[in-house]
Amino acid sequence: MTYEIHGQIERNSYFRVGKALVRIEFTGGAINSTGVYPAQYTTDNPLFQRAIENSDAFRSGEIKLGHVETYDDGAGQEGADAQVVADGTVAVSEVTNMQQARAVLMAEPYNCQLAQLQNKSAIKAVAQEKGISFPNWL
Repeated sequence: MTYEIHGQIERNSYFRVGKALVRIEFTGGAINSTGVYPAQYTTDNPLFQRAIENSDAFRSGEIKLGHVETYDDGAGQEGADAQVVADGTVAVSEVTNMQQARAVLMAEPYNCQLAQLQNKSAIKAVAQEKGISFPNWL
């Protein structure tokens, strides 16, 4: 699941998990000529998901559920937004900008770090290395 905080590019938030407080870092937001992109946190940990979704910030709408995309490795059925093309790469046609490309690469199953995805050429290089193409993003 991806969670977003709109209007912020980074934020550390604390959530109660049982008796402990857990710090979660929302990162990757940007404000530039192409638009405003929210800070994000992606996890598949059900404990962290429950903590975020039970928080006052989530209930009030300050933290929102981000766009959820599922991709497979090309071995099974393809989703509507990911197709295996002739050369064996996975074409993700839904991606139309740099932030969306980053989100795909940072999510499961690719798990790339934000530090690897700092500019357009770096994103394209990592995508090529992972066997992914973004045909609707130039």
